[in-house]
Amino acid sequence: MSWSRLMLAIPSLGEITPIKMGKILKLAASLGAQLEIFHCIYDGQVARPGRFGTRGAHEDIREFIEQRRQQLEITAARMRGRGIRVCTSVRWDYPTHEGIVRQVLRHKPDLLIAGTTGEGQPGHLHLSRTDFRLIETCPCPILFMKTRRPYSDVVIAAAVDPMLTHEKPAALDREILESACTVRDALCARLLLFHARAAQEDAKQTEKETDPQLLALARRYDIPRQRVHVLPGPPAEALARFADRQIPDIIVMGAIARSRLRRALIGHTAERVLDSLACDVLIVKPPGFQTPVNHQSTHHVKIGALSA
Repeated sequence: MSWSRLMLAIPSLGEITPIKMGKILKLAASLGAQLEIFHCIYDGQVARPGRFGTRGAHEDIREFIEQRRQQLEITAARMRGRGIRVCTSVRWDYPTHEGIVRQVLRHKPDLLIAGTTGEGQPGHLHLSRTDFRLIETCPCPILFMKTRRPYSDVVIAAAVDPMLTHEKPAALDREILESACTVRDALCARLLLFHARAAQEDAKQTEKETDPQLLALARRYDIPRQRVHVLPGPPAEALARFADRQIPDIIVMGAIARSRLRRALIGHTAERVLDSLACDVLIVKPPGFQTPVNHQSTHHVKIGALSA
């Protein structure tokens, strides 16, 4: 698996912190990828005719988007100065998560980097409502940069379930590990394998035993036995304990496609646990996932090249 196109969706035009900038630059440079910085905006007040004059709503929106694009270009210029290929785009769309997904459908990035906005506990940020909607609807992998830790001596953890005890499709584990290995190779990271052992597994195995399927999965992806971690209990609770002990920089996990109505879920990993993890989180969808987001927006305004 190779990632050559990255998209950074920023929720606002505030300054990207130096640490986050460094993480994005390191990932893009290591992958040799092109980066698109995307900003989705919508303001009902701006859409009112005459808000910025008497030219009409479309011209006002066009001016509004151009102002935002120029601001994005300041950040893009700094990244280009570090040798990264960067383009910028602004789209008038609503709600924000649907606007981002529609841009993903148009430009087909291999990875979406989402900008969390909520303030969290010291050391990491909370996921926002938009972030959780992206988990439900975005067809490509999503990296949430929740922490202020730089990518140095990186540890990545892949959360898998090869025994299918939690109703996760086998193909999803492959996607999780392929994505984890892509990031591992790019960042020269150590990769850990995590599995939450269910009650029915405990009845068959002692605490020190590891299921052959899990070990086979580790061998397939060149993960040493000592980096395979199995904790008993419900997945959400076990994952939280594992993260507290191992302190990974990135946890890679899968979202299960349920139905068009329910969209996608993080299996049994509760939102509160995902939100509390003091590490970056990479969410992967199963092969063939179909987003419920309509390709066409009811809010988009056709204004030429400025809406790329």
